[in-house]
Amino acid sequence: MFGSFNPVTPWPLTVVTTHLIIQGTLNTRLQRLTDVLNEPSADHLILSETTFMEVGSRRVLAGSALAQVQLNDVLFVHANIEAESGTQLRTPKRPIKATMLMAPFTIEGEIHLPYESELQAALDGLSGRFVPVTNARYWAYAVAESPNYVDMLAVNHNRCHFALPAGTAWQGELVLNDEPGSNPW
Repeated sequence: MFGSFNPVTPWPLTVVTTHLIIQGTLNTRLQRLTDVLNEPSADHLILSETTFMEVGSRRVLAGSALAQVQLNDVLFVHANIEAESGTQLRTPKRPIKATMLMAPFTIEGEIHLPYESELQAALDGLSGRFVPVTNARYWAYAVAESPNYVDMLAVNHNRCHFALPAGTAWQGELVLNDEPGSNPW
């Protein structure tokens, strides 16, 4: 759609499934990883220079010049380079610390919830096939995957359980602050 006006950009990615860690390069005209993953017609990614590794041991199982990775099998994805952070959100949202459980992985980070009068309604409003998580850390101790820190990853909404800590404070209204750098968009 809008991506056709942009040049093709190579994005080195890490794609994580229950049993595989896949590293390769995605070539796309889209500007944001979540736009690529939430494209309605996309059911797979085509990655170049791909390495398939076993979760836990990181033993290389296969390498390929091109690979097709099925999105239904993906737990989460993150870029291996610092992505240009979009300072503009399509809809104002509030970051909330959360724990995401996707066996065998655990993820901690911030999810971005729409402004609603109640926290339950905001969590219910979390949408998209892949949900962005910022300031993220993921690990799977049961299979010897040490913690990894990334600026942003996208979790498969259909494969993820979201848990908010007890006592999470919620302010349902958007409060505009005139201080520099406080623009929620």
